[in-house]
Amino acid sequence: MLRATNAVKAKLINLWVVFEAIRINGPVPRTGIADNTGLSKQATSDLVDELLELGFVREEKSEERRVGKPPKPIVVNPDGGFTIGFHVDYGRATAVVMNLGGDVLLREVRPLNSVDATVVAQDLAGSVEGLLARAKIDTERFLGIGLATPGPFRVPRMNPPRLPGWDGLVLTQELRRATGLSVALANDGQCAVTAEWRFGASARPLNNFVYLYVGTGLGTGIMIDGTTFGGAHGNAGELGHTIAVPGGHPCICGKKGCLETYVSVDSLTRFLAERGVAIADPRELDERFSAGHPLVAAWIEEAVEPLRSGINTLENLFDPETIMFGGNAPEWLIEALIEQVEPLHISISLTQRDLPRLLKADLGADAVARGAATLPVLAMLNPHYRQLSGNAELPAAGDVGGK
Repeated sequence: MLRATNAVKAKLINLWVVFEAIRINGPVPRTGIADNTGLSKQATSDLVDELLELGFVREEKSEERRVGKPPKPIVVNPDGGFTIGFHVDYGRATAVVMNLGGDVLLREVRPLNSVDATVVAQDLAGSVEGLLARAKIDTERFLGIGLATPGPFRVPRMNPPRLPGWDGLVLTQELRRATGLSVALANDGQCAVTAEWRFGASARPLNNFVYLYVGTGLGTGIMIDGTTFGGAHGNAGELGHTIAVPGGHPCICGKKGCLETYVSVDSLTRFLAERGVAIADPRELDERFSAGHPLVAAWIEEAVEPLRSGINTLENLFDPETIMFGGNAPEWLIEALIEQVEPLHISISLTQRDLPRLLKADLGADAVARGAATLPVLAMLNPHYRQLSGNAELPAAGDVGGK
């Protein structure tokens, strides 16, 4: 349904547009911001003044030599705001403290010994004060917490691998209650695609691409016209729960043959366990195995055809500029999947193109936590961002990207 925009919302949208123009193009003078955004010089100047007052941008000394007073270039003020991004998955949580410029000031990985959202929330809440202290940030400029977890959210009988009964919305509610702070939520694929687009060299010029997240499970982040697609309830991108092999491996969701039962870290560890090789911690894969290991090679051989079908589906549905592979799976595993899934099936991606159909993501395992750390900024500044809430009736995340 088409909706009108009132003057207040229009101003908020313009404020976000100006902030992003500065972030992408800075240092840039006010006239350059006006040119980039299409706003009038007066409107641009007023919005820049508002961002200066908030402390989110700053003026720098001009190096231009000319008669008269040269315009001062505007840049994002890295110290204008700080956030924490948590990436919660089976057995571990990654935390980053990030400034408004996107710089990671502190990174921490901690084990999680529970799959109960209330217990995990208490664990994360107990770490917040220490994270902020060790990062030595101005707590008065702290904007909030971003949270990334596997999805789906609030879908009966559908859970991530090894996380029975898990729901990221419950974790969000409990973390808000335990900290008293603002907490913004999105799934891991949406956070990863957001981070790659904002901070990764390969994805920065793109507007339509898909991020294939290979971790404990398998998910996707979808960027459409510069906006991360969340769907009606924030659950878009659950490629792992599409049936790739009818009647195949049993999945935690109750179906058989879901793609993530063939392509995920959980799938590989189960494959090894069935052949007498126990993996207590998924991180052992990186230390003990390689793509050339006979058992790993056998698993990849089984995974390739279901993965090829999944990629074909993504290409035909979304017509992406490219599909980026990333996640917290070992790098050698991601590289092996990219290499061995070729040749890909015929799809609409056979059109003339500037990029290969598949690319390895730039940011590695930290992409999700960095994307999560971006969420509080979006929740505060971007009026198109529709935040996931613990209340089922509220709309889900729509514009998670907001470049």
